[in-house]
Amino acid sequence: MLTQERFETGLTYEDYRKLVQKHQGLWDGIYDHLKVPEDAVLRVKELPGRRLVAVLSEDWCGDAASLVPILAKLAEAAPEMIELRVFPRDENLDIMDRYLSRGGRSIPVAIVFDEDMHQLGWWGPRPAPAQALFREKLRALRAGRLTDKREEVNKPVLRWYREDRGRHTIDEFLMVLERGGELRD
Repeated sequence: MLTQERFETGLTYEDYRKLVQKHQGLWDGIYDHLKVPEDAVLRVKELPGRRLVAVLSEDWCGDAASLVPILAKLAEAAPEMIELRVFPRDENLDIMDRYLSRGGRSIPVAIVFDEDMHQLGWWGPRPAPAQALFREKLRALRAGRLTDKREEVNKPVLRWYREDRGRHTIDEFLMVLERGGELRD
């Protein structure tokens, strides 16, 4: 269970970023170059209350490296409304196992709480279009139409992230921040 005390033990994004060893260029590049759209910032500032966001991540995960910096930038755009903390998944399996995706420990996962630590919802592990692309490529791999998971499954998803520039991630995550509920697969 995630209590206020445990939430506070999570890493700030800047502290987590200092520990990143794998995919560092991706983590840094996305965070350093992303511009949060003004309409998204306005939506965050209109939230009915402050949000606490716990993100489960690992630096080796390409999806996390592509998405967590976007969540961090959104939180940074309105720090009076969103406080984000990052928790390494493998050190927090008790939390992870409450937010499985089709029975798996897929990351990233972002869990949203109100100021009193009442869970409002959660999001992850990918925006819906990226998840659909991933599932399509994974089915093709399992059917024998593809031979290399990294090249033929993961690379198209990473390309989709680059082309989308965080828009779907921001929009989907804002829906959880605003209304609660789950946006996951």
